Amino acid sequence: MKKLVFSACALTLTCGTAVANNSDWDQLDNDVQALSANLQDMEGGGMTVGGRIRAIYNNNSDADVGGFNIDNARMFMTGTTAAGVGYRLENDFGTGNLLDAYIDVSAGDTIDIRMGQFRGYVLAESQIDSGNLFFVDRSVNAAMFAGRQQGLAISGDMEAFNWAITIQDGSDDNADELFYALHAGMDFMGAGTSMVEGAYGAGDEMTASAGISYFDDGAQDDASGFAIEAGAQSSQFSISANFVSYGDGGAGSNFDTNEAHVLGLPAGTGYLADSSVWTLMGTFALNESWELGLRYQDLDDAASTDIVDFGANYYVDGHAMKYIINWTSVGSDAGDTDLIRVGVNAAF
Repeated sequence: MKKLVFSACALTLTCGTAVANNSDWDQLDNDVQALSANLQDMEGGGMTVGGRIRAIYNNNSDADVGGFNIDNARMFMTGTTAAGVGYRLENDFGTGNLLDAYIDVSAGDTIDIRMGQFRGYVLAESQIDSGNLFFVDRSVNAAMFAGRQQGLAISGDMEAFNWAITIQDGSDDNADELFYALHAGMDFMGAGTSMVEGAYGAGDEMTASAGISYFDDGAQDDASGFAIEAGAQSSQFSISANFVSYGDGGAGSNFDTNEAHVLGLPAGTGYLADSSVWTLMGTFALNESWELGLRYQDLDDAASTDIVDFGANYYVDGHAMKYIINWTSVGSDAGDTDLIRVGVNAAF
């Protein structure tokens, strides 16, 4: 609306000076530039509006599953106010769930404060947008901490070293107990790994990062643990690994229920209790369009579950427009199953 008003004012000035001399035109240019500068100051950094649709066909002959699913149907708004406060709103219309709803405030040059509803800082993979994942699903460890909760986070970035403190509602929601996490990370090669999974979009030079976190959900007895992760990327290949040790109370308060878990894995608080779960993943870029990936997960749960994923992505416009092919094999004492998923991810 402000842009419309100022544009109308500028148009009126232009019409009224149709027969003006050169000095009048110069003055008009100065006036328009001043109006534009004032508008930029009033509106801050502006607003970006976008979204994404991810549609997947699932086929599991063992469970008689064979159908289509809209994993994501999302819209977001992000930007910066005139006072320098960042914000993000994101909703998934497929599930009807509000996802991100937070503001970011800087406290000096190296410290940021986030308030609202957001993902806690435990694993870097948990922070990656689902549209930028290589596989359809996150690793189980990452999914455990990729859900949004309301709270406060303080983070800092000092060249190669970064840290974060997260305080959020725990599994008792708005009761008096809280979930908190302490995270420290380091980029030990180049600028560190990006928030895009796999090799696509990475530079020719190798980058690498590592991190360690401690977490605890105060609403559950012994629902604490620690996480270790490391990863490296180049334009040719990527490799990553994570390890999470869960206490006797397990985890689950920050589980990402918005992700499609057609594997039928349980997801409540207490899942993976007293387990040491690890993931190893690698991808290889055949060319600028095709990338192959392999992932192995050992859940160390009561059923001795392990998961093997093989995937291939065909990039039309990077992760903004890609075709996805995943084959997943789940082995456990409760029974084995295979799942094939084919889909498309389109961002706008």
